[in-house]
Amino acid sequence: MTTTNDTTTTTDLYRRREDLVLRHVAGENDRDLEAIMATFTRARYEIVPTGAVFDGDEAVRGMILQQWQDMPRLRFDAAAVFHGPTGVVVETRTTLPGTSLNMLSMNLFVFEGDGLVNERCYFDQGLMAAQLASALG
Repeated sequence: MTTTNDTTTTTDLYRRREDLVLRHVAGENDRDLEAIMATFTRARYEIVPTGAVFDGDEAVRGMILQQWQDMPRLRFDAAAVFHGPTGVVVETRTTLPGTSLNMLSMNLFVFEGDGLVNERCYFDQGLMAAQLASALG
């Protein structure tokens, strides 16, 4: 049986997690590495379409910096946010301002309590490549 206090506690936890995830996304959009890293309790990214895993502060920092070097300045917007007991799922709209690139992906932010411990990214790698090629001419 869920009591009002349990519901309030869960609602508060979900709100804190969502706020943290939105700060994380803002850091990605601003290309603010320190803001991104500050959102993690333990830094880890899993890029599902490629099977790549970046575990630990140094690996995650390197992956982000490499992505910024290799990719144009994409914009990420939380189109929808879904909460669960161990994480937050964000339907992310990815765009490249000034171009036709516009696609959706899913990102699972895994938590231990209030602490972000993993971002698992799901996207269509072929669609991303095709849209980038079209957008960049």
